[in-house]
Amino acid sequence: MQSLLVDSSIYIFRSYFTLPENWHAPESQLPTHAVYGFTSFILDLLKKKQPDYIFCAFDESLRTGFRHQLCADYKANRELPDDALAFQLNACRQLCRVLGVAEMASDIYEADDLIGSMASTMRGAGVQPIIVSRDKDLMQLVRDQDLYWDFGKAYPKSQKQLEQTLEIGCSQMVDYLALVGDKSDNIAGVPGVGEKTAKQLLSHFPDTEAILEHLDQLQDLPIRGAKKLADKLLASQTQISRSRQLATIVTDIDSMPAAKDITWQGVHIQAFELFAEEMGFGNVFTARLADLKHRPMASNFRV
Repeated sequence: MQSLLVDSSIYIFRSYFTLPENWHAPESQLPTHAVYGFTSFILDLLKKKQPDYIFCAFDESLRTGFRHQLCADYKANRELPDDALAFQLNACRQLCRVLGVAEMASDIYEADDLIGSMASTMRGAGVQPIIVSRDKDLMQLVRDQDLYWDFGKAYPKSQKQLEQTLEIGCSQMVDYLALVGDKSDNIAGVPGVGEKTAKQLLSHFPDTEAILEHLDQLQDLPIRGAKKLADKLLASQTQISRSRQLATIVTDIDSMPAAKDITWQGVHIQAFELFAEEMGFGNVFTARLADLKHRPMASNFRV
């Protein structure tokens, strides 16, 4: 059995920045193009896999997460969502509920952490995690039996396939980021250490801790600029530790749902029709619901 663990925000933002604002909520007149794109994405995903288990993770810890407490500069380069985007992000969570899909957000942990912890839960239940994302950071989570799926762009890939492309182990991704940094998250790297050098270092050592423990050996490695590497790494030792901490995805959050709680419940047809009306979509998605599992809407169900 398999479980789809969806990195929701990355697909919402893709729609937000690429689709025209052709759809608006009739009541507020706020644009709903990101919701439209995410709806299309989720319906495609459900039709293609008809999953037993599915979980959509969202980001709410935009300034309140534990990483912001560790480092004030973390993601400081990102603007907070305006009212229009915040409305659409919340609407995408509503969409999950009307589609019978388990969803979750946290003001402490990021979506990556929710996925990492949910993956641990599913492995423990004997269910194969399929991480659905376009974010390479999440590749650090992939284990022997897991799959990573950039839906719509590539087929699901195994740990071995990912590592052939990355040229490092999936578990080394966090050490790689600690060395080269991550501009999208405003995580600093080591000055003078680029992607090629980082990969070469990680081909000789399992992680940054081992690298820092063997600085005296670096000058003899077949790496360009090896003689100066030790000094560069020593000068950035504190930063490497902090960056690694920021880049590491949490996999043991206590408050995660049990495996049974992310079973796909099936689409609440009446609720979806109401949702589509409120988003200004009309009946454009109606035909695409025909091949999906349906569930009667309870009298007290609320979008």
